[in-house]
Formats: sequence, structure tokens, C-alpha cells
Amino acid sequence: MARAGFRPGARVVAGGYVAVVAAASVAYGAAGAPEEWGVPLVLVSFPGAVVIAVLALLLAAFAGERVDLSGDDRVGALDFVPQCVGGAVVNVLLVWAVVAFVRHFAREARRSRERAGKAGPSRPPGAPSVP
Repeated sequence: MARAGFRPGARVVAGGYVAVVAAASVAYGAAGAPEEWGVPLVLVSFPGAVVIAVLALLLAAFAGERVDLSGDDRVGALDFVPQCVGGAVVNVLLVWAVVAFVRHFAREARRSRERAGKAGPSRPPGAPSVP
């Protein structure tokens, strides 16, 4: 029986992707968040970064804290790490779920074809369903 989960190469690629996004987000924050870097960083971690940002805003709103998005313009080196790295992790999980679904669907389709072949010939098109 096959072991469920990532293949070893997929783990390395997923870990590398998350590490590159983490390094890019630290560099982005350390450089003072230059405008030219913002779009590529968001695109690399999209759609997971949006999911994380929405969840953070919702949790802050439900906790009763006032969410002020017009704060000061100072940027720290680690300010973008939670959103970007969280988004990268969400993206890895999304890809894992899609691959698992496709594998499951292909396995079930193969089993269905094998069962249909063992059941004998099916009735011809247009034939009555009751003999």
C-alpha cells in the first residue's frame, strides 16, 4: 500500500518555496518596503497571502480590537513575514489538496473501469433496460 503524503522531492520543493518567500519577505522589510518589490512578493505568495490577511483582520475584528490600517509608515524587517510565509504555507497546502484529489479521482476511475470490465458486456445503446 502506498504511503500517503508528499513525495520526498515534493517536500524539498515545498520547503524551498516557503524558505525563498521567507527570505524575500525579510529582505523586503529590511529594505524599507520599496514599492517595486511589493507586487512580485504578493504574486509569489498569492492567493495564500490574501487568505492570511483576511483571517488576521477578521480575528482582530472579532476580538474587539480596533483595526487601524493608516498607521505610521515605519517598516520593520519582520513585518511582512507572517503574511507572506503564512500565504506560502497555505499555497503548499492548497497544491497538496489538489494533487491528493486528482490522485484519488484517478485511482477511483481506474478501479471503476476494472470493475466494469469484469462485469461483462454492458447492454447496447438503445436496448431496453428490462429483458
